[in-house]
Amino acid sequence: MTDSLEERTPATAVRLDGPEGLAPLRRRVRAMLADCPAPVVIDVVLLVDELAASACVTAFPPFEVRLSRTADVLRVEVDGVGGPPEPGIGIGVLDAISTRWGTGPDGVLWAERELRSRLSRP
Repeated sequence: MTDSLEERTPATAVRLDGPEGLAPLRRRVRAMLADCPAPVVIDVVLLVDELAASACVTAFPPFEVRLSRTADVLRVEVDGVGGPPEPGIGIGVLDAISTRWGTGPDGVLWAERELRSRLSRP
């Protein structure tokens, strides 16, 4: 896995004004991952949806969701969440689906997911 900015595609930023923006966001993610196996797309759509929905619940809209990818990894960042999600389903989804996740400055919640199918891992 690489973190080189030169090898990342430019970030796609999506402004969400509330939950009504989640369906278009899911469509955008599926389009970004058209070259990935279906199980990966399903996982990543769920991951992005969980992060954005968390922002809808805990933050004051509008907020921004940024998506970027390398050949091997998709990264999603959501502004304004304020910190890690409360223990419960959200943490379980992040732990189960993401390769890694965390929080950054200014209330950014981020997660990354490798884009190869978990079924093909040794």
